[in-house]
Amino acid sequence: MIVLDNIIFSLQRAGGISVFWQQLISNLLKTSEDIRYIEYESSDCNLFRQRLDIPESSIIKKKLNSKLIAQFLHPRINIKEKFIFHSSYFRTCSLKNAINVTTVHDFIYQQSKMTLKQRIRTELNVQAIKNSDAVVCVSENTKRDLMKYVPDVDPSRVHIIYNGVSEDFRVIDETPYPDLKGHILYVGGRQSYKNFPFLIDCIKDTEFHLLICGSELSNEETALLDEHLPGRYKQIIFPDNEELNKVYNSVYALAYPSSYEGFGIPVIEAQRSGCPVIALDASSIPEIIGDHSLLMESLTKNEFLSKLDLLRDPKTRSRIISAGLENCKRFSWAKMAQEYINLYNHLLLRNNS
Repeated sequence: MIVLDNIIFSLQRAGGISVFWQQLISNLLKTSEDIRYIEYESSDCNLFRQRLDIPESSIIKKKLNSKLIAQFLHPRINIKEKFIFHSSYFRTCSLKNAINVTTVHDFIYQQSKMTLKQRIRTELNVQAIKNSDAVVCVSENTKRDLMKYVPDVDPSRVHIIYNGVSEDFRVIDETPYPDLKGHILYVGGRQSYKNFPFLIDCIKDTEFHLLICGSELSNEETALLDEHLPGRYKQIIFPDNEELNKVYNSVYALAYPSSYEGFGIPVIEAQRSGCPVIALDASSIPEIIGDHSLLMESLTKNEFLSKLDLLRDPKTRSRIISAGLENCKRFSWAKMAQEYINLYNHLLLRNNS
């Protein structure tokens, strides 16, 4: 038996981990695996949980009195035989018959000075890693970070399973939104390490406009955009995959200047949609992106602009798009889910022998 802990759906409305967990469940639902899901009443607010049709009979419902306290809890389940317990967000099951699996996406908090809340969160993550029978990293880079920050973990318990990319992303023959041809696209969170202000500074003196997809702009971000890109930016708040695919198919390029990523799902989404990606040669990105033509060695305005200029040549642009389409074939959510099933079965077999 497999027990999946859906706590992430109650901790965030959307986000990369929610995408990963939704895709894992979506693919597992297509199998004959015996699966139960721990879930809380607040989970239906999550945009990605709304896309799942989990049978009510498979859900173990729990009350969520506090999101903060819930993260400290070890869920208890009335199961007598050996079972896999895989949490979406760093919880383990303390029952003796539980075989714990933890997925590690990144070590972003360790990249800078941590707040008290982040130190507590980090310690919880480390304890979950240490108490797990198997630890899955989403990239080689994340595994290297794991061995650096949690060096006493047995390497034989660490596995690499890459994230996937949705089949919703594909090349469309005719450009869906021709008016976006002169737009640079930004997708995802805008935390400091994502270097969103850097991108604004890079394109403010060019002819390009900026399209932002993700959470609603803050007052500070709007003020910055109004100062440097007045009338040259627009936003789509949390577009679904169909809409985002149309955007990828229409814009000049995706800018992904993040200094740190555990994986970098938008890079593969864009490539699968035939959209060039300008990114920083850092963390997991060189491992994931394939062709390095549009990787910046350093986060400088001149280098970013030189990558934009590379794409002005039709032959170069076509070559980079073709390389991206070939590279993204390495990743699929179905492949990822199958690798998790293989790991679960291996752990169950080993612990029952």
